[in-house]
Amino acid sequence: MRKTVASIVCASALTIPVGNVWAASRTPTAQKKKVVTVSRSVTSPLVNVDRWGELRVAVKLNVTSSTVAGKTTKSWKVTSISFPVYPSHTDRSAFISERSLPILKQEVLQLKGNSIQLVSGATDTSYAFVEALRGALAKAGID
Repeated sequence: MRKTVASIVCASALTIPVGNVWAASRTPTAQKKKVVTVSRSVTSPLVNVDRWGELRVAVKLNVTSSTVAGKTTKSWKVTSISFPVYPSHTDRSAFISERSLPILKQEVLQLKGNSIQLVSGATDTSYAFVEALRGALAKAGID
């Protein structure tokens, strides 16, 4: 009886690796992932900031496209922002711009979702900044 049980255990131990090899040969091969990253620099159209002046935003961003099995996914990340034209029509508008634009810039650079916090006391500048940023992203082909 012991010899019979021992021989059955040994025979099954020898067949398990064969089963694993067969299962491995039947699984589909992993799909190759293709990733392409492109850096783009775009400038927004000139945006009117109500009575304070005009604003233009220059944005540098990385656009990453990942393709797996024919399905393409696009993601993007803003790497830097500058302000070639900003509201400086009066002393007050220059003061507001100097205070609010760096805060808005940090909000975009640390962007985790799809919305940014506006700056209290600089509502017109904040809305113009968002409009200029949307224009720049649209120019870069980001929806």
